[in-house]
Amino acid sequence: MATKKARPAEPLAPEIADTEDLKTIPDGRTMRAERNRQVVVEAFSLLLKEGVAQPTAQVVADKAGVSTSTLFRLYEDLEAIHCAVLRHRFEQLQHLMVDVPLNLPLEERIRQLVTLRSKFYEQVAPVRRFVVAQRATSKYLAKGLEMNEGLFFQQIRRLFAAELGTIECREDILYSIDNLVSWESWQRLRTVQRLSVRKSKQVISSVLLRLLKQPAK
Repeated sequence: MATKKARPAEPLAPEIADTEDLKTIPDGRTMRAERNRQVVVEAFSLLLKEGVAQPTAQVVADKAGVSTSTLFRLYEDLEAIHCAVLRHRFEQLQHLMVDVPLNLPLEERIRQLVTLRSKFYEQVAPVRRFVVAQRATSKYLAKGLEMNEGLFFQQIRRLFAAELGTIECREDILYSIDNLVSWESWQRLRTVQRLSVRKSKQVISSVLLRLLKQPAK
């Protein structure tokens, strides 16, 4: 009886024939380390949300379910964890850092801006409070905050350019608006003056409208 010719073996993964492609595929250890880094970031963020003002390495490790030696294999030091936490939170809140359309009436632009900022500040609060406290001692955290503050400043410059161009002391008004819609202003309204979110938004919106509806020069 004639024997069948053996078919040549096919490659196990023909779509990965090039060794360069293999370099782009994370191995198990890399993926595991990335997952563990994410767990550490989430553990740190949760501690801040729970009111732990200055989480130590041991406290973070316990919350994440890893040893401190593992913690410092994943991150060089605590500052690296702090930066990862800030970056992660900003990434989560990107949808609240968008520009308001410029073609809307002034009142609607103000409403949308204040809504976006209030949601952002409420959701970023635990991480932001921690990072602000570390700002003087960490140039990396300071840089992260400066970038966020610079972005928000440019947003209001663009958003109210038409109104600012028609009133006196435009630069003074611009900086006043930046201060009014800042994190610091929001925190004072919410924590010192103890206003509700709704009342805080009302106060900011009302003052913004008065600032920007000044008589033309």
